[in-house]
Amino acid sequence: MAVTIGHDAIHANVSHLPPGQTAGYTTGSADIKWTAADWAAHPKGVRICQDNGSDHAADVLDVERGAATNADAAAWVPRAVTAHKAATRPGQREPAVYTSASNVTPLVNALVAQKVTGAGLWVANWNLSDAQAVADVQNAAGPFPIVAVQFSSGQFYDTNIFSLTWLGRTSQTGPHRHVTASVTTFGALAASRHATMEGFISRAFHGYTAADWADLENVNAGAGYIYYTSNP
Repeated sequence: MAVTIGHDAIHANVSHLPPGQTAGYTTGSADIKWTAADWAAHPKGVRICQDNGSDHAADVLDVERGAATNADAAAWVPRAVTAHKAATRPGQREPAVYTSASNVTPLVNALVAQKVTGAGLWVANWNLSDAQAVADVQNAAGPFPIVAVQFSSGQFYDTNIFSLTWLGRTSQTGPHRHVTASVTTFGALAASRHATMEGFISRAFHGYTAADWADLENVNAGAGYIYYTSNP
């Protein structure tokens, strides 16, 4: 798995960030939360929600003291998965949770207890060398793979190893063409995309409007039916 180095910083330290992959905060106090100008200067920056999970379109939820809890993560991940699938924010990565190495097991236990899946881990472990951090990301596997490792903390920014695969797996605006493999209902198709019927029908089928959704929910779409989505 290919990786890249990246750096994260609060708004007050954005000017100190080195070139390359960056990460910043979508929530928090004025000295933490990135401004529109910060994001414009770093359009591919990883977006971190630093509160209890209010930003479902962020790439990452920050689980640490003063930020989100393990329970918050279990509630945030499904909502972020839904936002990613619906391309609520084009460019959103598949949801990941930032936490310390010492909290990985309690965090995963909290996710499993709520039957939550679909989350990567961004693990902070400042006892690792850069080579060890690279290995942790390259060897990631399982239901909660490590997509990033923060292995160093400095005066103005922290240093991380990111999975290029994770960075590149973003939501897109489409349209993306799909063909049904078997007979199903339009309601089931909407559910498979984590979308409401109204939202799904309004963008998925040419010739239909959102006003038609109530009549179509239980109608069968046969095998070979073509539909479109905003996200692959």
